[in-house]
Amino acid sequence: MNWTSGSPEIRSLWGLDPAVTFLNHGSFGATPRVVLAEQARWRDEMEREPVDFLARRLPELLAQVRLRVARFVGADPAGLGFVPNATTGVNAVLRSLAWSPGDEILLANQSYNAVKRTVVYLKDHFGVVPVEANLPFPIQDPEEITAAFAAALTPRTRLLLVDHVISPTALVCPVASLVALARARGIPILVDGAHAPGMVPLHLDALGADFYTGNLHKWAFAAKGSAFVWVGEAWRNRVHPVCISHGYGAGYLPEFDWTGTVDPSAWLALPAALDFHASLPGLNASNHALVQAGRELLAEVLGTELPHPDDPRLYANLAAIAVPGGFDGDFGGLQARGARLFAEHRIEVPFTAYDGRMWVRISGQAYNHPDDYRRLAEALRP
Repeated sequence: MNWTSGSPEIRSLWGLDPAVTFLNHGSFGATPRVVLAEQARWRDEMEREPVDFLARRLPELLAQVRLRVARFVGADPAGLGFVPNATTGVNAVLRSLAWSPGDEILLANQSYNAVKRTVVYLKDHFGVVPVEANLPFPIQDPEEITAAFAAALTPRTRLLLVDHVISPTALVCPVASLVALARARGIPILVDGAHAPGMVPLHLDALGADFYTGNLHKWAFAAKGSAFVWVGEAWRNRVHPVCISHGYGAGYLPEFDWTGTVDPSAWLALPAALDFHASLPGLNASNHALVQAGRELLAEVLGTELPHPDDPRLYANLAAIAVPGGFDGDFGGLQARGARLFAEHRIEVPFTAYDGRMWVRISGQAYNHPDDYRRLAEALRP
């Protein structure tokens, strides 16, 4: 397909409200119409005969989808289980491992809050000790991230928990270097790739992480509730879904394929989402260019400095730009500012906080146009 970012033809492929400037693909994604239609087709087929569909046909249907997704992320399909979101995948791994009081989990101080709260759960119930690597931001080189993790390792570290793309600051972490670090220390590593599938190239078998979980409903265009957790062969007999059901004891895939009655239509529509992704050649290069131009414009208008160079190793289709005025610790105020911007200007964009400063995080997706970032800049102009 020949296409241009933000053209009327491209925008029509989504059902987004044309009155809204939508610069927050990163939070929940936005599913194209064709994928939603395929999801509805599968849902209708299920409801024609629910017992036959769920009890007899579903395992083979999921197996076929699994092969397609495994090719997309470069992974052994025998380790790829479907989950509704990356947070569920993180929980499946963390709550399956054996913990002793004093065991340390090393994660970034910028990690996603839901993941941090899961580690706090382990602290409260098993005596696990959360240890945070202080990642630099602003930053000049991705190896500064590896160095921060290396400096925080101790003899009590039992797991590295690494974000592939960090939600608050939009940094892309050097996961290959971090996997090598973990391997050298004999420590297993879990990569939370909530934003990565569809945004950055994935070759999970070559990466060599012990565990990897990722959303497909963000940058891979799938319907909401589409994610996976991939587990290395050595761990598959030890990792179980958060909800135990009939498949317990039958092996890794049977356990994840059935965790009770769910609507599997989002998973079954995944081939349509991956077809759509493939139909937009040069998508991620275009998205990155949108974000790069947008962040330069915002930094100029807001009178703030960019936190890192235009280095695709550091960011991809998301970027954070400092907002003047600092951050007073009121996280509710961040949400209120986003709600006020939406109410007054019909612009959807998140505000985040890090290191005593407030940041606005912009996304770039095929339906976005350079004018979207100009509207945001004018709305935020001091």
